[in-house]
Amino acid sequence: MTHLDDEDAFYGVLHARRTTLVSVVCPGSLVSIGSCTFSNYSALSSCLPPLLRPHLHQPPCRPHPFCRCSSLASINLPPGLTSINKRAFHSCSALTSITLPATLTSIGDSAFHRCFALTSINLPAGLTISSHAFRNCSSLTSITLPLPNGLLVGDCAFFDCPLDDDAKAAVQAINFWAVRPPIDARGHATVPEGVATIAELAFRECSSLASITLPATLTSINNFAFCDCSALASTNLPAGLTSIGYYAFCRCSSLASINLPPGLTSINKRAFHSCSALTSITLPATLTSIGDGAFCRCSSLASINLPAGLSSIGSYAFGGCTALTSINLPAGLTSVGYSAFNRCSSLSRVAFPAGLTSTLHRGAFHDCSSLARVI
Repeated sequence: MTHLDDEDAFYGVLHARRTTLVSVVCPGSLVSIGSCTFSNYSALSSCLPPLLRPHLHQPPCRPHPFCRCSSLASINLPPGLTSINKRAFHSCSALTSITLPATLTSIGDSAFHRCFALTSINLPAGLTISSHAFRNCSSLTSITLPLPNGLLVGDCAFFDCPLDDDAKAAVQAINFWAVRPPIDARGHATVPEGVATIAELAFRECSSLASITLPATLTSINNFAFCDCSALASTNLPAGLTSIGYYAFCRCSSLASINLPPGLTSINKRAFHSCSALTSITLPATLTSIGDGAFCRCSSLASINLPAGLSSIGSYAFGGCTALTSINLPAGLTSVGYSAFNRCSSLSRVAFPAGLTSTLHRGAFHDCSSLARVI
């Protein structure tokens, strides 16, 4: 045997024994394992002989093969192995040690995510570590880095790992976003000058984050960057910011106001969704589009000035903004999305400019129960 297929390989034989199978003996001829083959085998504690020899054409460790094998305590990866694919050992919560061969060149996304018992690891030279590879390895304090021998580290690779200061500094010298910036006792974080991007998921669910200083060099905030930061009350966005990603500030329930900088042209979908304390927001004159659900359920937002250059308002963009009382639609508007102002129960006045050619999609003002004037 040279290949084990995907998760159906043992269906009907071992599938029903996912909680009782404790060991697997594989032939020395084996060169690849399919996706999810042993995923969720929670009692599996050993695999013999060491699995997977390098294969010329097929990645030797495909996605998810040992994901959630929660009894797997150690594994020796064979010499010649070149890559570990995404989520290969995700949530192997008993895994305390793993030996990486010198031939290894890449570790995929979330490969060892949530390996809570892993305490240290030696990384070979020339390795590429993808995003979230060791995220939430809550016992990982020590890593050996082969600097400066070509090591590349992805965003969030060591987030929420209690790395010692030397390891943290070494990793951040390669990629600032490989570890999460510290939040002090006051709930404040600082992103240093020179950083151009806030990484995806950078501060997601940081419930202690109350304020943040952003650098003048910042140009983009990526998807989910501050999502679910429930204590974040304020932030000053730098003038050079041009992009705010999907869900960037979604469910920041303490965020009361924000000034969007000049130069911003679009607000992506659900960027400020469910910011329930948001009472005011300043939209720049350069803004041309507001994405789907961008301000949906901002239940304290009482008014907003839409800039003259705005051309589109996405579906549910202001849906559920129950404090919004009036809106003036700009003359250049070409599209108002499905249910854009749905359930704006306090909206009593909507002003349409003369010559407006906008397309009003179905339900744009559905359930606006107080609407009395359309002019």
